[in-house]
Amino acid sequence: MRKYEYLYIFDPQQETAEQAIELVKNKYNEIGATILNENVMGKRKLAYEIKKKSDGFYYVTQIEIENYNALNDFEREIKMNPSVLRVLKFRID
Repeated sequence: MRKYEYLYIFDPQQETAEQAIELVKNKYNEIGATILNENVMGKRKLAYEIKKKSDGFYYVTQIEIENYNALNDFEREIKMNPSVLRVLKFRID
């Protein structure tokens, strides 16, 4: 099993961010990932504008997954969501 940490930056509107978080959680369930830890960091100022936004809603998760190939499709689908400003992935050893 591989472990990953994801940092999501969503549109700063509270309702939009909450919907995006639910979408991410549902997608994790679909691909068979287990959420080990999650942290809703809330609205923060960005260092620079992303998609003409100066603020973002931060959400961090640590997951464990067996099927790495499922992550590629997951990431592609999540990044296409208009409320997602940025996604960063880190592998945890």
